[in-house]
Amino acid sequence: MSSSRRTNHFNTALAALFAMACIFSVVMFTFSASATNRAYKYQQQVELGIRNPKPMPRSQPSLQNDELEESTTSSVVSPPRHQIGDVVSDILQASADKDFGTKDAGYLKLHDSPKKLLQFSPGTLSLNHSEALSHCWTETQVYFNHLAQGNRGDGSNVPVSYSDQYKLAYVMLPKSGSSTARHMLKEEFNAIETKKPLLNSSFEQGGEMEGVTVISFVRDPLSRFFSQYDEAYVRTAPWQSKSTSHPFPYLHEGLHSYQDYEDVFCPPDTRRSRKDCVFRQSKENGTLASRLERFVFDYNGLDPFDVHLTLQVPMLSFRTGRPLHITQIYNTTDSQGGWNAIAKQFLGKTLEDKGGKKGGVIAGRSYPRRFNSKLVSVEAQRRICELSLLDYCCLNIPLPDVCKGAHYTGDDGEKRDLFCTINSRRHIKPGILPKKTLT
Repeated sequence: MSSSRRTNHFNTALAALFAMACIFSVVMFTFSASATNRAYKYQQQVELGIRNPKPMPRSQPSLQNDELEESTTSSVVSPPRHQIGDVVSDILQASADKDFGTKDAGYLKLHDSPKKLLQFSPGTLSLNHSEALSHCWTETQVYFNHLAQGNRGDGSNVPVSYSDQYKLAYVMLPKSGSSTARHMLKEEFNAIETKKPLLNSSFEQGGEMEGVTVISFVRDPLSRFFSQYDEAYVRTAPWQSKSTSHPFPYLHEGLHSYQDYEDVFCPPDTRRSRKDCVFRQSKENGTLASRLERFVFDYNGLDPFDVHLTLQVPMLSFRTGRPLHITQIYNTTDSQGGWNAIAKQFLGKTLEDKGGKKGGVIAGRSYPRRFNSKLVSVEAQRRICELSLLDYCCLNIPLPDVCKGAHYTGDDGEKRDLFCTINSRRHIKPGILPKKTLT
């Protein structure tokens, strides 16, 4: 065979190989783009509620929800997770994850559309209260008055209950178990009331707070609001306050003394003496509850007229909106469990082990609510959740059942559920800012 003929065969074979390589590259590019697009569209559908989160088609068999939950606690490799809360949690924690069907879609959305925020439901992050708070940044132009009422300043002089013996500090939040906490710190940990710097730099090596554990307790915002309102109501009443004006004067209309007020929630014909009214459940006929409802819809959620109406997150933040250095945040839902865990860590045994105490939890100022909470409408309760959304989002607290569902009007006029967002800077924010009414 001549050399020219061999050259022609070689060139023909080379051309065929080149053509096959081009076809293969086109096919792989098309498949990759299609897969990315499917994952991105799937994530959008999950967020919008069009589809329920289900495992994407993969080579391994899909698992039912109960199997999926069980597998995450076993030693075997867990299957892919598809909840948007998991996506956001991993983004916040900068966790590596190769789950293309979900995590990459979340990252892709932030990368390609940084102005379009990822949305998730309150309480769905795999973070505890303090971890969620560390990623929150309270917008000063929105919550300025809450930050001012919190009075944390630049974080260099924050009021705390402090035990030098145990290197333990507690940051007080009104109406979130604060009376119990201050009592516990004083009686069990020899704490004193003082001021300490809660800047992150203060906890570094050589800093004033090096080795100090900082704790706080938070409460479900809806339940807390009822207690906040009760406290603020009395503190700003005409028989208590020296001020001649009130931003919501109808709250105390016709009530000129505490006895007048008491006669409403503890009518004379229902008691033998006024002493019966101190710890008795409210017997009011709806007068006080209706005033609370009117206030809830009139209040813009941004101008608390009393410190007890301040949201929890601003009281755990500097005036710049950045969070204080908080080591651990407990929930008053299990106050006894929280204090026993603290005692176990610092005292070496639970409070139940100390002379038979049952968690050492005291009642504090636990008077019954003076308005009849059973008469508060569902709409008013949902409005309170809207006003308190900053706390639900930044403390990762689930919404109560009454506040779940498409009850809120979005900017597009459509009804939807309450939601939280995370922006491209990894800051948690409420998805809906307080407005005057739900509509």
